Amino acid sequence: MNLDARTLLFSLMLTYGLSVLSLFVAAYGRNGSSKQDGMGKWAAAMLLETLVWTMIAARGALPDVLSIIVANGLKATSHALILAAIHEFQRRKAPHWQYWLPVTLTLLMVTLLVGDIKGRFIWGGLIYGFQMVLIARALLSDQEARAGRAWRLLFMGVVMIMLVLVLRAVLALSGISEIAQPQNAAPIHPVQILAYVAVMATALLGSIGFVLMVKECADREIMRLAMTDSLTRIPNRRALMEWAEHAMGRRSGLPLAILMIDVDHFKRVNDTYGHQTGDEVLRRIAELLAGRLRGPDFLGRYGGEEFCVIAPDTSREGALVLAESLRGIVDATPFATAGSETALSVSIGIALCPSNVTRELKEILAEADAALYAAKQAGRNRVVCFGMESA
Repeated sequence: MNLDARTLLFSLMLTYGLSVLSLFVAAYGRNGSSKQDGMGKWAAAMLLETLVWTMIAARGALPDVLSIIVANGLKATSHALILAAIHEFQRRKAPHWQYWLPVTLTLLMVTLLVGDIKGRFIWGGLIYGFQMVLIARALLSDQEARAGRAWRLLFMGVVMIMLVLVLRAVLALSGISEIAQPQNAAPIHPVQILAYVAVMATALLGSIGFVLMVKECADREIMRLAMTDSLTRIPNRRALMEWAEHAMGRRSGLPLAILMIDVDHFKRVNDTYGHQTGDEVLRRIAELLAGRLRGPDFLGRYGGEEFCVIAPDTSREGALVLAESLRGIVDATPFATAGSETALSVSIGIALCPSNVTRELKEILAEADAALYAAKQAGRNRVVCFGMESA
């Protein structure tokens, strides 16, 4: 199979051109607007890459200032845009020098070495390699993105580009007298073929990987919203039940306690001050409860004015201490209502799954609910453990 530089360059132009089209549709086709997720910047980077390879393909027909100096400047700019896209996706800012310094150095380098392709391979490899290190560092430093798998495609593309830069430098230092270019008839070197293939693969891997990263992030956000109570911003009942089942399955014979918490006379708050004040009260109570919990404890909104705490590795005595702490903090906190302050309280029912005992979650929840009912019947603002007198 005979390959020449123009054929390979045309393949690169086609690959990048189709990537640009797909990315711009993905970035700006969502209700006619672009989100701040880096997709727009990534698409712009791929557009610059398309222009770069078009200029390189026209080398000999275009002035060197365009096909060499401008093309290399755009190449460095596309790498800077890729870094900016990743930072925008991660919702963080980076020092501006990481963007403009490599571009400036590239323009200076190609201006000085406009007639020395071997020198450009070596010094350009150092500058572009530095940009790849910045991109790899940004990817590795984002724990949330690394929770998915798509970042690996993008990271693989970065590694491939770095290997290509090393191979280009080796080729330039190997003593080959003439390197294949669109304007000459020199035979294309195997390293050049490998470089073209690697760049093409990187365009596909990088673009697909970045799109999938954005999708994974959106999926995580949708899941988070589906598992979060929109009013109090704590886990909702669905999340609570899933976490409770998980805690029951991994407790390894240790005790577990469930606390059912209900705001006393909450209907009176809504009827007297309005539902907006009632919502503020629920948000404040959720904050108070969350602030008093221990590390492994899990708080969720069970429904209405009812909250639930799953307390792993907690005995009866520990559950009573925890419940009294939660009851006490609410009882001691004044709540703002219509320009004044109102005292509120909670009643708490406790149910237990003792050590080395297998029980169904629904049974423990039913017992906690029964204990809560007993606390209400006994006068409210108190703690009752199932099977015991009110405490």
